[in-house]
Amino acid sequence: MNKIPVTILIIFLLLGLGSPVLADDQFPLMTREEFDEWPKWPEYTVFNYFPSKGSNCTWYAHGRMMQLGYCKEALDSMRFNAHTWADHAARGAEVTDIPEAASIAFWDGNASFGGSLGHVAVVEAVEEDGSILVSDSSSSRSAYNTYTIEPDDRRWPTSFIVLPAAAEKSNVFVPGENVRTTAGSLNFRLEGADRSPVQLPEGAILEVKEHPSNGIYASQPGSIFSYHYWWYAAAEINDQVEYGWVAESYLETAESTGPLPEDDSGSDPLEETDPDHDPETESETKSDPDSNPDPGSDPESDSEVDSDSDPAANPEDEAWSGDESDSSKDDSDPDSDSDSDPVIIYGDINGNGEVDVQDVTLTMQHVLKIKEFDDGQLGAADVNGDSKVDVNDVVLIMQHALGLIGSFEVAGS
Repeated sequence: MNKIPVTILIIFLLLGLGSPVLADDQFPLMTREEFDEWPKWPEYTVFNYFPSKGSNCTWYAHGRMMQLGYCKEALDSMRFNAHTWADHAARGAEVTDIPEAASIAFWDGNASFGGSLGHVAVVEAVEEDGSILVSDSSSSRSAYNTYTIEPDDRRWPTSFIVLPAAAEKSNVFVPGENVRTTAGSLNFRLEGADRSPVQLPEGAILEVKEHPSNGIYASQPGSIFSYHYWWYAAAEINDQVEYGWVAESYLETAESTGPLPEDDSGSDPLEETDPDHDPETESETKSDPDSNPDPGSDPESDSEVDSDSDPAANPEDEAWSGDESDSSKDDSDPDSDSDSDPVIIYGDINGNGEVDVQDVTLTMQHVLKIKEFDDGQLGAADVNGDSKVDVNDVVLIMQHALGLIGSFEVAGS
């Protein structure tokens, strides 16, 4: 057996224990080949709402820490630009000057190494001489990098963010078990990045499949208020087998109907649901105005360079940044445990608690198909209540930002 499959197996087994992967402050460092498997991991796709999936420092740090077994709820408190993470760290997250293995290395916007939007990386190990081995995305224009930083290096992080352990994984179901949905219009979140969910009717039968992330406790995609245990399963819909994630809250054990057939057809994916409709069930519509972590401009870079190049070479030429937005104000209470629906602030597209020219720009970009909105943004941008976002909404948001109108009719104020 060659080296790479053995390493992958070890990581999968460790992750399946449902606790942080600790081994003398040393973690199994991913190879580039393992990193390229990220589209199969829900920590990097379905349950990671940062943009530019596959090349973004905030996206990677959020996903890697969750992959290592750390608290998704605490990670969700840090959902804006990298330079805001230390200020927003909450829900058990602590900021310290002392590096720890499996902590988040943080650079603020004033750091000599990094851009004005800051940078975050994951501390993979702390060496005996005090140096740290870190992994990250987007530095050196590469999707995945690992490198060592000495304590006296000008690149030394501003501080470190330590997270609590994740909730223990659920063991309610086991791979190979058939389960039945207990609610109608239940979202079956398809495996992979940026795919809209398929809605399942009440009573639909799924087969739980083997996956190292089965039973993880994570927020509903696009929300920081709704959390579920999630299971990887197969569903046969329209004579095609699809794989994805479904919330344990709406599942029960079903009588065995035999395993679902494997899908080797390579056929096109199912017709997906309207992206404007994204509740876990019809009765659980949640729109999170703070769910967009990138409410400003294009992501850092979708291009990748040769992964064999030195990731730390020519740092002076590199501008490190997180999700690219100048908006970091967060008026919501990240520590709230309320199950009530979060309030939509109409016209506030970037989630900074105000309706301003940035919101006008973002809405125009969406209308011109330059930028794609998530569910929370679509709800906030539809200020005339006609169930679509177009130039009419842009005009109204602009009028509000300029003080020409005091409220939107749809908001009822």
